[in-house]
Amino acid sequence: MVSRMLNGDQAMAYGTLFAGVKFVAGYPGSPSSGTVEELLHLAQEHDIHVEWSTNEKVAAEMAIGASMAGRRALVCVKSVGMNVMVDPLMVLNLTPVNGGLVVLLGDDPGGYGSQNDQDTRPLASLVETPMMEPAGPAEACDMIQEAFRISERFHTAVIIRETRSFTLQSEPVVMAEGPFGGPGLGLAREPWRFVPVPRNVVAKHRDLHERLQVLSQWIDNSPYNRTIGTGSKGIVGVGFAFRKLLDVLGNGTMNGIRLFKLSSLYPLPEDLISRFLADCEEILVLEENAPYVETRIKAMAHDLGCAAAILGKQSGHIGLEGELFRRHIREALSRFLPGQGSIEISRNENEADETPKRESNCGGCTYGEVLDILEDAAGSLNQRPILVGDPGCLVTIADRLDAKYAMGSAVGVADGIAKVGTNERAVALFGDSSFFHTAIPAICNAAWNGSDILMVVLDNGSTAATGFQPNPGTGEDAMGRKAMVLRIEEIARACGVKRVYTVGPDDPDTVLKERFREALSRRELTLIVVRTECEKPEPTK
Repeated sequence: MVSRMLNGDQAMAYGTLFAGVKFVAGYPGSPSSGTVEELLHLAQEHDIHVEWSTNEKVAAEMAIGASMAGRRALVCVKSVGMNVMVDPLMVLNLTPVNGGLVVLLGDDPGGYGSQNDQDTRPLASLVETPMMEPAGPAEACDMIQEAFRISERFHTAVIIRETRSFTLQSEPVVMAEGPFGGPGLGLAREPWRFVPVPRNVVAKHRDLHERLQVLSQWIDNSPYNRTIGTGSKGIVGVGFAFRKLLDVLGNGTMNGIRLFKLSSLYPLPEDLISRFLADCEEILVLEENAPYVETRIKAMAHDLGCAAAILGKQSGHIGLEGELFRRHIREALSRFLPGQGSIEISRNENEADETPKRESNCGGCTYGEVLDILEDAAGSLNQRPILVGDPGCLVTIADRLDAKYAMGSAVGVADGIAKVGTNERAVALFGDSSFFHTAIPAICNAAWNGSDILMVVLDNGSTAATGFQPNPGTGEDAMGRKAMVLRIEEIARACGVKRVYTVGPDDPDTVLKERFREALSRRELTLIVVRTECEKPEPTK
């Protein structure tokens, strides 16, 4: 055994390796991509299949298949990506898994790389799937290994939540020695085990609840949940918020204060929380983002007839939006513990140090120039088109868009605008990765239902906004190996789009302007692929 300094991304990756995982899939997005990128460096040596899937739903479904075949599988997604994969998860919970299956979920409090400030924890109770959150990299390395064991023991997928600030935290982690072979349970082929239908769905749902009830007994004795200190005032630190709390306290405790380190988010350790409630008169809950745990502890206190005051986001001690910073914890403690004197952050972090800069990963982006040409062409026709974009690189020109929602949504939103008889032409703008992610079904729908929108695919040959990962149109896979090139133009024609044009990076602006003019002059479903060159960063040595 050796100790090595690892950040959160690396700790998750090595824990996955130590668990003997043989299948890893995901879709690029901060803050979960770092673990996949780390595993890509380990994949060949340790015989792990690692891939970037076309979208999160596909990644989850492939992991389900790997689990059925008896191998441990990991899916890495960010918050909004979890939304995409809820559909298969809502059925997976009813079908007892075979090989361990873990979902690494990256939440993004503050929306530093996302289009929302989403708290994904409530989805755990929706999909009735256990969820845990580590307080630091060392615990994460151990927790993800335990998650695979729990998955196989209780026949359920397990979700591990991480946040942006967790992935950046570094600390010494004990490294296991190889080889790292998974259990290899073999293909499971049992009648009805993986086949939920109306005739058995209620029985399967009942079986799920029985498995969760047994799992709850393990959670109440989990090493990841514990109380520290004594006193009538209690502070609950949820997941990585507990590490931030220790930083504020100087990694120590305060007289008369009882700390509760909580890492099991669903199901909650009810017996442990009940005892904590009984011992405290006032409790402050520190968590990211919404008052998820705070609300549930309040409900438990009510059922127990406990008079302890539960404070946190709903009481105004902590803000309801954005990331929970250490300065916020210090301010909350000053209110919660009056008369204790000022509480200083031990590492002397201040607001400027802790708050990340909202900067684009892209340099030399040409999307603004493309939009200039589009608007110039529209102006020559006395048009002012309605511009609807997708997330991703289009964030660089977001101030010029009329709307932007989820991946693959631009086509459907633009088509909805067009279907209610607006005078101006609706234009859907999206990238090549978004095309393969979820735009294709919307394009099929537009062709089938007689749409007349203009679709513009801004193809820079990668998933640039999240780190220049490949996609099905780039000619290579996640491992850098040569792969089939799927042509956007051919797929669009197969979907029923009759007018498809391509403009390359070497074509003069006049060619692109003329294509835009032609497309805007015709009330007919049209797709233009605009291939642009993107300035990629130098590889990290």
